[in-house]
Amino acid sequence: MKQIRNWFRLRNLEQDFARELQYHLDSRVSDLILSGLSEAEARKQATLELGGITQIQEEVRDVWLTRWLRDLTYDLRFSARSFRRNPSFTATAVLSLALGIGATTAIYSLVDQILLHTLPVRSPERLVLIDWKGDQVGNAFGSYNLMSYPICRDLQQQERFFEGVLCRAAITVNLSTSGENKPTAAEIVSGTYFPVLGVRPALGRVLTVTDDQAPGASPVVVLSYDYWTTQLAGDPDAVGKKVMVNQHPMTIVGVATPGFHGIDVGEVPALWIPAAMSEQMLPSFHDLLDRRTSWMQVLGRLKPDMTLPQARAGLQPWFQAMLNDDLHRAGFPSITAERRQRFLGSTLALTPAPQGHSSLRRRLSQPLWVLLAATIVLLGLACLNVAGLFLARGSVRHREIHTRLALGASRGRIGRQLLADSLLLALAGGLLGVLLAPLAVRTLIAFLPRDIAANSLQAVIDTRLLLFAFAISVTTGFLAGFAPALQAGRSSLISSLRERVGTVSGGIRLRRILVTAQIAFTLILVIGAALFVRTLTGLMAKGPGFDTSSLISFGIDPLRNGYTPAEANRLMRRIQDELRTSRNVQTSAIARFQLLSGGSWNNPMTIQTNQRMITDREVHLNAISPGFFATLGTRLVAGRDFEERDSLPVNAGGRRTAIVNEAFVKRYFDGRSPLGAHICQGAGPDTKPDLEIIGVVANISYRGLREEREQAYFPIISGEGFAGNFYVRVQGSTETALQSIRTILRDADPALPLTYFRTLNEQVNRSLNTERMLATLSGSFGMLALLLSLVGLYGVMSFVVTQRTREIGIRLALGATRLTAVWLVLRDALLMIFAGIAIALPCVWALGRLIESQLYDVQPTDPVAIAGAIVVLCATAMCAAFIPAHRAAAVNPTDALRFE
Repeated sequence: MKQIRNWFRLRNLEQDFARELQYHLDSRVSDLILSGLSEAEARKQATLELGGITQIQEEVRDVWLTRWLRDLTYDLRFSARSFRRNPSFTATAVLSLALGIGATTAIYSLVDQILLHTLPVRSPERLVLIDWKGDQVGNAFGSYNLMSYPICRDLQQQERFFEGVLCRAAITVNLSTSGENKPTAAEIVSGTYFPVLGVRPALGRVLTVTDDQAPGASPVVVLSYDYWTTQLAGDPDAVGKKVMVNQHPMTIVGVATPGFHGIDVGEVPALWIPAAMSEQMLPSFHDLLDRRTSWMQVLGRLKPDMTLPQARAGLQPWFQAMLNDDLHRAGFPSITAERRQRFLGSTLALTPAPQGHSSLRRRLSQPLWVLLAATIVLLGLACLNVAGLFLARGSVRHREIHTRLALGASRGRIGRQLLADSLLLALAGGLLGVLLAPLAVRTLIAFLPRDIAANSLQAVIDTRLLLFAFAISVTTGFLAGFAPALQAGRSSLISSLRERVGTVSGGIRLRRILVTAQIAFTLILVIGAALFVRTLTGLMAKGPGFDTSSLISFGIDPLRNGYTPAEANRLMRRIQDELRTSRNVQTSAIARFQLLSGGSWNNPMTIQTNQRMITDREVHLNAISPGFFATLGTRLVAGRDFEERDSLPVNAGGRRTAIVNEAFVKRYFDGRSPLGAHICQGAGPDTKPDLEIIGVVANISYRGLREEREQAYFPIISGEGFAGNFYVRVQGSTETALQSIRTILRDADPALPLTYFRTLNEQVNRSLNTERMLATLSGSFGMLALLLSLVGLYGVMSFVVTQRTREIGIRLALGATRLTAVWLVLRDALLMIFAGIAIALPCVWALGRLIESQLYDVQPTDPVAIAGAIVVLCATAMCAAFIPAHRAAAVNPTDALRFE
């Protein structure tokens, strides 16, 4: 450390040392003058006795500073001067490395934010996600890792394993702080949420267990720091004020600490609400204390002396006892023996959760790792390219290098100088890459859903990212400089003499190896890009199964605005009637659940024909109004559509009916007509299939374009209040129709916020964000890789032609044709191309399984994609090789022999 500190006060040290050295020299000169010598002879004698001023200064510097560090500094200075003299070489190398380092840094930024970043809470390494593995009996809403609130409270009693247990659920509420309702992300949490996480308030207090005791008794909220600063202007008197949440007055009791954004990177809440207020926050929800309604994620904090395996093993006996007790609790539904066995076979899973829980992480995890792997391959290509440039530069500098060897420089010293060259270029490329990274990150975020990206992801360069960029730059520098340094270490003075008389350089073999590796890496990236592009184009060509042009969708939830179910029903019907009479609307319909949004309503079903049958997996369900299929343009395959009478309650003369899709018929009716059969939700022995199948429709996508699962549709029953999603097919100008629809909604209730409002084309595009990101980025990486490889191949072939000019001239003089000279060069290029292909294809086969889940309707070894990539690579590579080949054919034999 002392030697490193000396670097920062080197000038002062040298000035002090110079004065001290001068003092001793002058003292010795004075003594020698007194002994009878002249001043000149005395100074000469004193200098000789000291052993040389420069030598002493060097020895002292070795003591002050670490020698290798000093040598590295000198090498870097020398490299900087040499690069200044060759700006084209420097710019090409720096740009190559900047592209590789910048792309890798940008992808790593998202990987870090979404996949690796730990929660800013106390000891996040001791947080675990507690999950139910097996068959739960009951209802569920939400996505992934769901359990009920009462089970969370049971887990809170397991103090032998946990310091505390929390549960949470992401919801959307209508929040009003200034009279205007806005849909806002919120989190319903147990009272243990903040104490278990160890999050402290920036203002007021956080929620505690006392806020979560009695249902409906704690109308309090904690605001996020960001919401408080942006929406309330950091009002210091915010605590104690009231806000309207779903038309319920709630008191602000505190503001969370800055930087805390909840435990889900994809669901950043503006406020936290105690679970005791769930009935007020979730209209029509009355199941807070129902053990069989799963809707919350549960996390626990392990005790300091408790390991994960110990907790996992210790909790199983308690969990099995709870399952047995649950079977005998009042209200447990009647289930089949098979399902009872599956229920009792359930286990409790504990997994580390230092990054919290995130459905966004689950969705983007594999695509981000795939992209990071692709950028690392691209970075490797950049290293190979720069290594090739250094080898070419080394052939120019061979006289300098061999002269230094002849003067006594060691091979290690020469190698370190070449490594310093590449290290300096890599650091410059890294600096440029870091400057470009925020732009690249913003581009990446643009591929993600705008609401998620705006809330949770940032295009900022923090300390972690800078350290990553520095580490990868240093690594890149060593990788790029390793081959040239190795080559310099192997060269000899004899070979130097041979090169001076014109023999072929020994570095050509190493450059061919580098180019072959570049071609192999490039082919892997190009094939990957072709597979992702085929996936995207395949999904776009497939579409959702209905015509999305001129189709607009919007969602409203009147219950969150204080409507009663009856009032909500009247409002929905009024909007529907006015839409249908609008001259800008062809037709419109309502669905309870939104299409192509990633979510769904699903359940197992019971089918009653000649025999009773339970579906072997959950069926996607939706409740729709009459005219839904006509609005979407979905083909009715058999039977009839819903009529208004199907929407009436049974006691008002309505009928219990259902429509299924072709996939349902194919899977459970073996293609036979299902008309007249009866179905119902649920799989218990007491379920009553009382819905008659009256129609079959063509398959359409529900959660996303990839799925064509079994679906069943029920009519929306008149009188039931619900959140609705309108689907409106407009005519004429879309802009005019949008304006007309907004006017209708404003006239119906100007205070009613829309949960979303967009065209179906936009919805389809949003559902393809991940596929578009993979196709676009992998395609860009493939093109960059192709460019780098072509530069490398062109450089090698040009070098070969230069080195073999004499040989080619002799061949031509002896009767060889120009075509033979062209083939002589192209044959070398073809050997490298075929060798690269031979290396790449087994790698593609091995890596294919890693990306298989991201593909659609195409295999990782798809022959069309592989053949297309090979053709593109070969064609462009041969174009790059043809230019030097043409130069070889233009060699004048007379000039070549005269040169000889």
